[in-house]
Amino acid sequence: MEQNNPRKKNYKFALALLKLLQPVFGILFYTAIFFIVLCLILSVILLFVNVQVDQMLLPPFMHKIDIIDAAGEMKVGEFYNISFGNGIKITTAAENIALDDIKVILFAGLIVLISALLTIAPVFKFLSMLLKNINSGEYEKIIDEKNPRYVMFIGLCVFIGTILIRFVMRFYNYYLAARFIKCAPQEIKLALGIDVLSGITGLTILFIGFIFAYIFRRMNNKE
Repeated sequence: MEQNNPRKKNYKFALALLKLLQPVFGILFYTAIFFIVLCLILSVILLFVNVQVDQMLLPPFMHKIDIIDAAGEMKVGEFYNISFGNGIKITTAAENIALDDIKVILFAGLIVLISALLTIAPVFKFLSMLLKNINSGEYEKIIDEKNPRYVMFIGLCVFIGTILIRFVMRFYNYYLAARFIKCAPQEIKLALGIDVLSGITGLTILFIGFIFAYIFRRMNNKE
């Protein structure tokens, strides 16, 4: 009967999954650190790049296109498509694009990527440390008061990180619009905002950590 117990099978599956995820989160943490360092190195290299605009490597969200006339026989001109990443795309003539403009786009993309990596790297680290204690199988480590602290740190990282990413993304969109929309740049202004849903998610994880910290403290005091 016990061998056919679905709850016991689910419990074994959950334990196997947690043991598998612990090294995965550890690898993801070091991978995130590696890409942060790589982005910083690329940023330094980008400062010294001095080539023709046509020879410059374009970011994934920027493409060069040729506009053909209605008859499809003559090329009207060369243009660049620049995507903001939020459904907005700008098309501007190639003669309006300088090397510094492309560098600005690359720098903006690297800053956004670094902000995201700085958010998820500590989350991966705390998840790895949390699962290490849980997977040890030792009762003392399972109810260790460090575990809810790890949960609280994860919630704090999510809360602060989402605010950071939201600010960087808004500044990124504003800066690109102000630089590449030539018609009325004086009408383009930076409007900061708060990502309420992400903030609530981070605070919820933080609150859950507080609850488990209280429960574990009571359990340890009883012993």
